[in-house]
Amino acid sequence: MNIDDLDETVENPPVGCSSCGGKLFGFYLYGLIAPDEDLFGQMDRGEVRLGGCCIEPDSPRWFCRVCDADHP
Repeated sequence: MNIDDLDETVENPPVGCSSCGGKLFGFYLYGLIAPDEDLFGQMDRGEVRLGGCCIEPDSPRWFCRVCDADHP
């Protein structure tokens, strides 16, 4: 994911989890991230995960906060 896609992606999570039907999602951040207190808070609440530096075509953008399944 590049930073230009972040706003669109964050605003458009999947409609529902294909594994459990849950509707509560968190998102992955990729690349070099400058952590701050807001990011640490989001991570503590399970809203955000760091995905690393390598972004593959099949890297997930979302994760279900109910069952932990990854989603494109």
